[in-house]
Order: sequence, then structure tokens, then C-alpha cells
Amino acid sequence: MYQDDPLSNRFFLAKLSSEVVCQTAGRGAWALDLPARPILVLHHVTEGSCVLRAGRQTVSLYQGDVALVRPNVGHRLDHGDARAKPVLLDRWLEVSREEDGERVLGRGATTARALCGVFRFEHDALAPLLQALPTVIHAGARAIEARPSFADALARLRSELHETRLARRRWLELVLVELVRLLADREPAKLAALGATQDPVVARAIAELVHDPARAWDVDTLARTVGVSRATLARRFLEATGAPPMAYRATLRTEHARRLLRETTLSNQQIAHAVGFATVQAFQRAFRRATGATPSAVRAQLRAAHG
Repeated sequence: MYQDDPLSNRFFLAKLSSEVVCQTAGRGAWALDLPARPILVLHHVTEGSCVLRAGRQTVSLYQGDVALVRPNVGHRLDHGDARAKPVLLDRWLEVSREEDGERVLGRGATTARALCGVFRFEHDALAPLLQALPTVIHAGARAIEARPSFADALARLRSELHETRLARRRWLELVLVELVRLLADREPAKLAALGATQDPVVARAIAELVHDPARAWDVDTLARTVGVSRATLARRFLEATGAPPMAYRATLRTEHARRLLRETTLSNQQIAHAVGFATVQAFQRAFRRATGATPSAVRAQLRAAHG
């Protein structure tokens, strides 16, 4: 990786190690269950489509898409039927057959091809970043194509799968860097912990705000959750991020609402509930205050910009 790049350098300091675990051909009706482990797991669909299910999140993945699953999150991939009985990953790796360098899952016509990579860290330099990551980061093929460096890293990864392990690792790690950069562009407040603080209290507070946006947070509740006094949290949060906790929360809510407006068909009322507003009117007022436009207007702008 490029160690003069701040994000790459942070991965380097954390002693990142990576590995392409397998290339998979999913055939017919299939499902694979991946247990929760303290690693980042990346899936890249190279042909066809499949569904990723992680907790309450369901993400459809199509050819060219990439998804990254946060550490300690169990998840499954399947052909699209949540009722399909999954094969456990470890068992499948033991008994699966290989054809032309691919591990085969299921029988019948191929519905998806994908490669899976994992990332491990020896040191805690990335702890704030990992806590702030959403459960799943999804990058669609169109968003990747719009970032030439991302598209190039993926293309090189695919082309060098049969080359040396070092070459595969280099391109896999660059894909990770590009994916986190894409998240930073979409929702920058979620990654403030990466560059703004090594303070574990602030990092945990940010993670709580990110992972439970609908909760009725105030400074007292947040301080109790992370185990410090209100005054201590307020002081350390301001020092680390440059903003008070609730102002930071407001930014997170706006970013989350913009993503839901862009990527879902949820109504304004549903989005208001998802980001923690008691009424749709309160959400619309806060959103307009933050962005200068109504949610409906922003949705139309975002949809037009992303085709």
C-alpha cells in the first residue's frame, strides 16, 4: 500500500494482513453461513447476483458490486431465498469440490460467482475506525466505475488472482482503502474517529451514535453508556472532534437520512423514525435547517445525480 497516504498508513501501522480466501461459484439453490469472527470480510461479485444478509440488513449484490462486513458480525450469502438451508463455512471449505480454481457451492446452473477476502489486524491502531464502521459497506458497480482508482484496483485484483500471494494481498488491501474512502465521501462524520481521535471513550461514543441512530440520545445518556461523566464526555468529545456530542449526532442523522433518501424508497415518515425523530415534521424541519432543502427535493437531486 502507499504509506504516504494517511489512510493507507493507518492500515500499515495496524499491521494489516489480508488473504483471498476463495473464489466461489454458486449454483442452483444455495446458501452459505459465515460465523462472527474478529476480522473484516469482503465479498466481490464477479458474475450474476446474490443476497447478503447480516443481522437486520439485507443487501442485494450484483455483478461488479463489493460489500464489506464489519468484524464480529455473522452473515450469510444465498441465491435469493432466505428459507434456503445454509452450509456452514468451515464445513463447506472441508468438503467442497474445486473446478477450474473455483470452489463450487450447490448444484445446477451457476447463479453467481464471487471472491471472498479477509483482513486481520495485529494492533489496535484501527480500533476507532472499526467501531465506527456500519455493519455492511456496500459499493455498487456504478459507484465503483465512477472512481477510476477503485475500478483499477478491483480489475488488478481479478487479473492477479493466480499470481503471487503478495500481489493478491497488495490489490486486495487497495480495494479496502478505496472502499473506506468511498464511505468517507458518502458519510464523512461516520469516519471522524479515524483521523480525529485515538480516545477510546470518544470512539465508543461515536460508535454508539452510529449503530443506534434511532435512540433518543442526550449527553447524559451517552455518557452513562460509555462509562464517564457528562462533563468528561463533553470535554473529550469537543477536543477530539471539534463539535459537541449532540451537534455531532445531528450531522450523523443528516448523513444517514441522505443515504436513505438516495438508496431506498422509504417514506419521509419511515426515514424520520429510522434516524430518531418523533415526528416527520420535526425531521423535515431539522433536515431543511441542515441542508437548505426539503427531503423530497434532496431525494430528487440525489437520484438525478446517480442516474
